Amino acid sequence: MKLLLVEDDPTLQVAMQRLLRQWGYGLELAGTGSKAMGWLEQERFDLVLLDLGLPDTDGLTLCRQLRRLPRHQPLVLMLTARDDRRDKLLGYEGGADDYVVKPFDPELLRVRLAALLRRADRPLQSQLCWGPLALQSGQTVALVQGQPLELTNKEALLLEQLLRARGASCRKSELLHACGDGRRVVGEDALRAHMRNLRQKLTAAGCDPNLIETVYGLGYRLLASAAT
Repeated sequence: MKLLLVEDDPTLQVAMQRLLRQWGYGLELAGTGSKAMGWLEQERFDLVLLDLGLPDTDGLTLCRQLRRLPRHQPLVLMLTARDDRRDKLLGYEGGADDYVVKPFDPELLRVRLAALLRRADRPLQSQLCWGPLALQSGQTVALVQGQPLELTNKEALLLEQLLRARGASCRKSELLHACGDGRRVVGEDALRAHMRNLRQKLTAAGCDPNLIETVYGLGYRLLASAAT
């Protein structure tokens, strides 16, 4: 996997370069928007880590330019100190695939990158189903036997992760990523609490009480026999 890091802060650039290469990614660097576009016009990248505050352009403008490239368009993960809700909305509307706020937890960034790159060549399903259970990607209302079930945002994110795995085990690190916002570590106690609440809601709605199985020492998965 080849990444392009667009970051003008020399200290952060060095730290990110060390981390990304330690994680096994091929990497090129750009400190300005013009240099980044130069790389993008001549090389194929799987993902761009994009800072919004660049010296010669705004990262949002660069992202929009990237989305107009006639050839391959890489995934974009915006990595920025801008924490305002409006900035996040503009980021996603401008073409970002994910948005991580600085300062961030390196381990959460690692699993976030891995999750993005796993889907790079695999289009996302809009509706995910498992037996009587269905969830539209990005929504917080699930359907159980056609009846709506209200979930919290974190519960819906966890359920979406499990549905995408289609009965395979989801590691705790992947599920913790689904609970987090890229800035702080979400502990396993919080994960267990969200999972407990999700199980209770699904059971009360008519799902098998064992629909979400604990895979001890690893994470969670959906009960295979409930898929039919």
